[in-house]
Amino acid sequence: MKFLSFKQAVSALLFLLLLNFLVGCGQNSSPEGRMNYKLDELQDEMKSQMNQQHKALLDSLSAIRQELQELKATQK
Repeated sequence: MKFLSFKQAVSALLFLLLLNFLVGCGQNSSPEGRMNYKLDELQDEMKSQMNQQHKALLDSLSAIRQELQELKATQK
């Protein structure tokens, strides 16, 4: 069995530490990253709900406009 020299062992250890650091620095690895991720999800959900409400409001306005036009037509 061949052992690593001191320089090789230190180099390997530094490489593993660097690799661990790079892998551990994802978006969800810090409280700020997790908060930003959750805020992005909430923002997307709110946009989706607002778009649905906007569509429903436009549909309601269209129905009211149509009823008004029908009332005007019957009054003439």
